[in-house]
Amino acid sequence: MIDLTDRDVTRIRDAVDVLSAPLTELLVRAVRCPSVTGGEGEVAVLMHEWMTARGWTPTLVTVEPTAGHDRANVVVRRGAADGPLLVLNGHLDVVPPGPADAWTRSPYSGQVVDGRIHGRGTVDMKGGIVAGIGALLALESAGIELAHRIELQLVVGEETTGVGTREAVRALDLTEVAGAIVLEPTCGRIVTVNTGLQFFDVRVSGRAAHSSAPWEGVDAFAKLLLVREAMQAEAQRRSARYRHPLLAGVPDPMPFVVGEVSAGTYRAAVPAHARMTGRYGLQPGESVREARAAFAAAIDEVADRDPWLRDHRPELVWDHMGLPGWDTDQDSDVVRALVRARELTTGSAELTGFTAGSDAAVYGAALVPTVVFGPGDVALAHAPDESVAMVDVLDCAKTLALALAGLA
Repeated sequence: MIDLTDRDVTRIRDAVDVLSAPLTELLVRAVRCPSVTGGEGEVAVLMHEWMTARGWTPTLVTVEPTAGHDRANVVVRRGAADGPLLVLNGHLDVVPPGPADAWTRSPYSGQVVDGRIHGRGTVDMKGGIVAGIGALLALESAGIELAHRIELQLVVGEETTGVGTREAVRALDLTEVAGAIVLEPTCGRIVTVNTGLQFFDVRVSGRAAHSSAPWEGVDAFAKLLLVREAMQAEAQRRSARYRHPLLAGVPDPMPFVVGEVSAGTYRAAVPAHARMTGRYGLQPGESVREARAAFAAAIDEVADRDPWLRDHRPELVWDHMGLPGWDTDQDSDVVRALVRARELTTGSAELTGFTAGSDAAVYGAALVPTVVFGPGDVALAHAPDESVAMVDVLDCAKTLALALAGLA
């Protein structure tokens, strides 16, 4: 760690404040680029051109082009010419806005009201990206020389497959990466532990019958609910066994959620088929194979007790995409630097844990010291009327800048 002088701290803070207007404009323009997963091309070009205009040399790296869309990561190196490599990672894609009438303003308005910028992606996570860019610009304008090479990765596809970060990682030697900061919204808290998640798909068959004589059929939906109850009970047992001080205030550190349910094809018939998809949690370092086996055993147990399911076994399919859990040593350099920087910025620093999935899992699972840190409330992500306070974006930019300056 490097001891920053009071003069250095003041120069860095002031440099971020000077950038307030251009950073606000950049965030507004980024939000006005609809970039639902698969269509990140426009915002990638915006970021590339904006950085180029400031003398940086970013690279557009094509990733899984889709029909009618160009998709590209934006990657740029700053800081020292050599030395340890530190990654700043943020994703360009956003989730769909949903019904327009659920929004007070247009989902892509980028409107600034009382210091808050409104629109899809402000929190998740274009605000974090702008904070990262602002931190690097402020350090350069303040004349602060960094000891680390910094790679800023603006990636595609985080909301679905994580393909952008996986592509960025393939271009790196992870043994050279001294740390990774993923700029997801954390309300300015420093996340050092993250439970993982695995997606599942369960299908149950029944026997159709007219609704006037349901006893002639077998209700697949009712059987599916038995399976759900068994899986939820297993999830609760697993979650009760895991304890971490930074997740002590979380009611369930490894949430089990059924996100989609479907059954039947006609309202006047007993459903012959039912299906549910969802997620369950993983402990940091836990074997995905062992966790899958525990849930499969729970389903087998309920099927063995039910005469119909005994002969018509539920079909359990695992999504190939899952995110492992990870836990970074709180004494690691990247955590200590962020804690000290946060104290210099706001007077206090709070460490916490996360249950939300993110691209941080790619680095954390590879045993790279990983932290999630960014502006905005994750509760507003994926919701109507998403917005972020620009003062929070700037505070996070100051924290990031001070942390990067303080890393030896």
